Amino acid sequence: MEWFKSLLTRKLAETLDDLKDESDYFQMRLPVKKITSEFDRNLRNMANHSVFHAKIRVANLDDIESFMKLHELAWKSTKMRYKPFSKELLTDLINDQHIIFLIAKVNNVDSGFAIMYFTGENKDVGIITALGVVPELQGKGLGTILVIEIWDYFKKNGAKELRCRVEKDNMNAYRFIKSLGFELVK
Repeated sequence: MEWFKSLLTRKLAETLDDLKDESDYFQMRLPVKKITSEFDRNLRNMANHSVFHAKIRVANLDDIESFMKLHELAWKSTKMRYKPFSKELLTDLINDQHIIFLIAKVNNVDSGFAIMYFTGENKDVGIITALGVVPELQGKGLGTILVIEIWDYFKKNGAKELRCRVEKDNMNAYRFIKSLGFELVK
């Protein structure tokens, strides 16, 4: 069922929601069929011409400390209130087969992350729960590189639509997500 989430997924959502009301967020969606080959190619070309190349990996339990640091750095660079993850919750989330954590490494330093999962009756809606980049690399293409990796993962695994929520106070994130083709859910 569309609204069913595992207990761990709900805990993740609660942690990231920071106890905010739904009206504090823009609900965004991108049907996969709108990711045209031309748009995809142009985005990949931009990412390939960025000043650095990132290596993306799926996080494991050895990445908990690094993720905690990345999460803190990325969130504290915004106006959003910071709510840290506990090591125990991260252990549970990384062990949950339905949740995927990605870590981006630039110049041998972990510099960005994404958290995502599937939902929907047929598990055909990809949810981007969190996306963060260290302040010194924001606006330089690392977020785009992470989103390309997310798109590839979701498309390969049968997603028909991608969704995310963007805090209304975070207009930089809103503009970034909108530039990737996401539209407001009405």
